[in-house]
Amino acid sequence: MKTKLAILIFLCFHFSEYVTIKLFLRRRRLEALNHQRPSGLTTVRSMFVIGCCFLWQTHPAHAVHHWIPRKQEMNFNVRLGPVHILKRENFTQKMRFHVVYDKSISKLNLERQNLIKNKLIPEANAYFHQTLQVRPGKEPIRLQRTCLDTSYFLKDFTGAENGNVQFCKLLCVETKCGPVTVPGEHLDQCRVCDKSGSHCFNAQGEEWSRGEGVKNQDFILYVSSIQTSHCNLANAIAYASYCQQERSLDRPIAGFANICPARFDPDPKHYGNLLATVKHEIFHALGFSAGLFAFYRDRNGVPFTPRGKHGLPVYNDRYGLYQWSSRVVRKIKREQWAVRHGFVKHIVNVIVTPRVKAEVRKHFRCPDLEGAEIENQGGAGTELTHWEKRLFENEAMTGTYTQNPVFSRITLALMEDTGWYRPNYSMAQMLDWGKSLGCLFAKASCKTWMESRLRKERSVNPYCFAIKQNPLKMHCTHSKLSVGLCNLRKYRTRLPPEYQYFNHLPTEGGSVIRDTSSYGGAVALADYCPFYQKFTLTGTNGIKRETACTIPENAPMERDNFALEYFGSESRCVTQGNRWTAKKGLLTRTMLDWGSGCYKHSCGESGLKIQVAGKQYKCNYNGQRIAVSGVLDDWMINGSLVCPGCREFCGSIASCRNQFNDFNGIVFVEDYAAENIKAIGSSNTIKLSSIRFFMLSLVMSLVFVLVCA
Repeated sequence: MKTKLAILIFLCFHFSEYVTIKLFLRRRRLEALNHQRPSGLTTVRSMFVIGCCFLWQTHPAHAVHHWIPRKQEMNFNVRLGPVHILKRENFTQKMRFHVVYDKSISKLNLERQNLIKNKLIPEANAYFHQTLQVRPGKEPIRLQRTCLDTSYFLKDFTGAENGNVQFCKLLCVETKCGPVTVPGEHLDQCRVCDKSGSHCFNAQGEEWSRGEGVKNQDFILYVSSIQTSHCNLANAIAYASYCQQERSLDRPIAGFANICPARFDPDPKHYGNLLATVKHEIFHALGFSAGLFAFYRDRNGVPFTPRGKHGLPVYNDRYGLYQWSSRVVRKIKREQWAVRHGFVKHIVNVIVTPRVKAEVRKHFRCPDLEGAEIENQGGAGTELTHWEKRLFENEAMTGTYTQNPVFSRITLALMEDTGWYRPNYSMAQMLDWGKSLGCLFAKASCKTWMESRLRKERSVNPYCFAIKQNPLKMHCTHSKLSVGLCNLRKYRTRLPPEYQYFNHLPTEGGSVIRDTSSYGGAVALADYCPFYQKFTLTGTNGIKRETACTIPENAPMERDNFALEYFGSESRCVTQGNRWTAKKGLLTRTMLDWGSGCYKHSCGESGLKIQVAGKQYKCNYNGQRIAVSGVLDDWMINGSLVCPGCREFCGSIASCRNQFNDFNGIVFVEDYAAENIKAIGSSNTIKLSSIRFFMLSLVMSLVFVLVCA
């Protein structure tokens, strides 16, 4: 009887304890969902600050504005050989560029000239040579001449009958490709007709004669550095576009890249973004452009969009674009777009071509996704001609750069769907934003996504909802390549209703902001969805450094490195488990700004290891806290790090086979208020400590039962 009673008491006690733990954790989650300040948390701030004081600002988004040529600035009649032969050719030729440097390049200083001619443009061209294959041409490239008032007739070579050879009406004029004058040796014969088109002939004079053309090349790229009106209007670093297309399959055959001298920064730590910008612009020139959507063809060379007179699509004068068909871009209405006051309708434009649709469905793991959304904001040059920032954040073909731009399989799929290229998909870079997050992420607003995740007691990554605070509570960006801050901010005016996502928001003092109509993410192109973004720190000495972990120049001065961080190619962002302290004798200092930092990592047969101050710490599971210590001058440093999942850093299953299964608990919770500085780790800590207490008491109770028995 005593044994049965003891067992009954044991079961009742532990069942009630289990329920208490679950209810406590559930309350934490619901507080997050309703944006309330969590109860039961107390924090004492240190009276000491480590290192110098910093001013900070979110790293500005680098906007890119594509320059789309107007109808009169284009030519569509470049001949590369007989049409019927070219259409039968296979994609066997790796992309070859003939680069011409405009005289404006020579006006730059030697450092900038060398950077452009010996590094930047050659590296970009080498990338496309390895990435894209085309149908080889049968003749040298000879560009068509510009006609007076862009008026011309299409005749046969004799000019007597109708055909597909361009004859200018009355006069040929100077031919330009963007801001660059095309040299005569690249031009075809100037052919003209009288006003009625009845009398046609070859213009006389050397300047109008047929040039040698460009042999054994696939694209002519004119490179300049001129501070044009577009540079000023778009505040651009560089821009590029196409200017002539070949007549058999419409592939762009010539274009330009203009590097704006006012924004051209040769600083080595910005070179990665500069190279990505030039590649981005060349992608526009080769096909990723709203001005070219109407010219795309299927795998058999048949146009997706019907053609009209002279084999061209219908021109939309309102938008200054050739109008594409719904086989290329479709307009879709999202009926249940969640916002702070319910639901609204949200219109999106989606690329629906076959390979893009397949790749984007695979990326998000959404089998019924209609296609890949393109940008719906930003105006001409951004809207419709980039991927949607909310869904493809750091894909390099979005309309603004925020961090770590990559050219993914989705961009290469679009190039394949032009009908002009066969991509080498091994050149694609990994896009981790949104990967495998499902249809809810791909189709719904970020409010729906965040609420859904919180109900399931999961992180709301890649989004966030923490107002910036002082001292700083830093997080890792989604890619783990930078330390970041949640870019949620207050705008001067109310946001459009479809971008108002928050019912309530906390303040630093712990009160609640109820009118959140002007709060949203700092990147408007991301539909104002807030996410963790790298930022810039400015020391009291005026020196600025960014928070990208892979760039050595971003490291703090050694005497100020009280979190023992490391910046370099092998460095990644790791969450810090608590505020770090420094002790020297009786003096103790505590870091006010904390949350994450940059640390060297390695992946091997034994799994993931984090290196701090020359010591290696093995990570056994996701969420594991490891105590870290080191010495800086005479200071003894103590802190802790929260291990990421092995596969998150190492990727390879082989490298992670000796790891425990990834911990499925919540790794972090968003910040609620400035004084609640331990909010991110608190739920995880409570969960782990509660479970440990539960297990300990379970063992003790079993002993009690055995004794009673």
